Amino acid sequence: MAEAQRANLPLHLPELDEGAYLVEAMLVLGPIRSDGMGTRPADWSEIAAFAQATGRVSEHWESEALHAMCGGYADELRRGENPLSIPPTSRADHVDDE
Repeated sequence: MAEAQRANLPLHLPELDEGAYLVEAMLVLGPIRSDGMGTRPADWSEIAAFAQATGRVSEHWESEALHAMCGGYADELRRGENPLSIPPTSRADHVDDE
């Protein structure tokens, strides 16, 4: 994604108004961790410590959403390792709002 942003390519990402802070929180937390065998999403204890230390998330549903977002990020990162995979922004299930 960073390469596409640098090249000014369209990302076809949804516009977020109310929930944009959760994306920012995920990026500050760091959605993935190295576990010696590869990568894994941030786990519950890391999310709880992040929430307590930063105050960026305070509701239970926000922690659940952050956990799911980190899991989705890790899944897509693994898919991206396959040279034959289709990027999320190019999949047939993508809805173009333009």
